[in-house]
Amino acid sequence: MVLSIITPVFKGAAYLEACIENVAAQWEEGIEHWVIDGGSPDGTIGILEKAAKKYPHLHWISEPDTGQSNAMNKGISLARGAWISFLNVDDYYEPNALKSVLALIRKDFAVLKVLVGDLKIWNADGSLSAIKTCDDLNIAALVADRCQWPYNPSCYFYPLKVHEIIGLYDEKEHFAMDYDFILRVALAGIPFERHPMVWGNFRLLPAAKTSLDQAGNQSYLRSESLRKFYFKKLSLSNQWKVRLLQLEWYLILKWRRFFSQQK
Repeated sequence: MVLSIITPVFKGAAYLEACIENVAAQWEEGIEHWVIDGGSPDGTIGILEKAAKKYPHLHWISEPDTGQSNAMNKGISLARGAWISFLNVDDYYEPNALKSVLALIRKDFAVLKVLVGDLKIWNADGSLSAIKTCDDLNIAALVADRCQWPYNPSCYFYPLKVHEIIGLYDEKEHFAMDYDFILRVALAGIPFERHPMVWGNFRLLPAAKTSLDQAGNQSYLRSESLRKFYFKKLSLSNQWKVRLLQLEWYLILKWRRFFSQQK
């Protein structure tokens, strides 16, 4: 088994079938798909039972959990693949993304790194909001909030052994567990390898957890708290890099305000 795709879900029946089909349409030998359901009462089990009969690569469990991070860690414990990826139930992979990723994994199977692609972000009305690229993924730029980072896991893939180095997902964190993961990876010195092609698609749905967390600026405040926490763990040289990047951005904003006032 090469790649385990893990989908944590709770009350996601409206998107589950499409999520399963998205993986199945790109399935190749060496891929398994685990759906970790938190005991949803919305017909999820019926969808999983039917789909598992159709697709031998699909496996699932349904039992109460303590949140998304707990479900993700359950998936990690069940994964048989040497590499893993997380696909949230309302997100999806770009066509042929898994084929491209499998080729890269097989090329450098034993190399410890995180493969990162680009991400399409879609509005609730189906219009494209943005395409996020992942430039300059290093710990100083991440802590300074001065780079694009792959905040949706549908666009990155990594070896299971990464968790032997940095630990599992923080089960006390229910919103920013992916950002915390990326910061821990960077802090551990595990390299990111960016590939300039779209791999993941993320929907900005009003009722989704991410959108609710962004309301009232909670998402930014949560991320800022993580950045302050990891800043204290940096070497002195990286702390200086963070401060310089923040100063650079402050000056850019000042110049922008100045020129906008001159118009």
